[in-house]
Amino acid sequence: MFDRQPSAWEYCLEGASENTEVEVVHGWVFKEGKWVTHAWCEFADRVIDLTESTHSMPKFEYYLKHMVSDERCKRYSRLEFFTLVGDEKHFGPYDKEFFFAETSDEDPIDVIAANKAK
Repeated sequence: MFDRQPSAWEYCLEGASENTEVEVVHGWVFKEGKWVTHAWCEFADRVIDLTESTHSMPKFEYYLKHMVSDERCKRYSRLEFFTLVGDEKHFGPYDKEFFFAETSDEDPIDVIAANKAK
């Protein structure tokens, strides 16, 4: 039997399917001492991250807990997300330069800036 937990990227399909006002966010979050690529949904001032909870949580608390900032995120409207899923045949991440690895010991913003300077 299929017993694998969906990835954060896959979970966004559920969040985006159930809320017409949602925005899908792909971003770098700080977890367990390193930067990790991740995905979640947002609406108003709430975050839906089904890897953490089946309930929405305050955006401010989520951002503080995971050191989320706008410069470390790519945002997609619900329609953009569904279009990308259909076109790309996967749930993300879509910007491979921005999400250059699954994890990073260094702040991804610094890594991206250093790569652009080369």
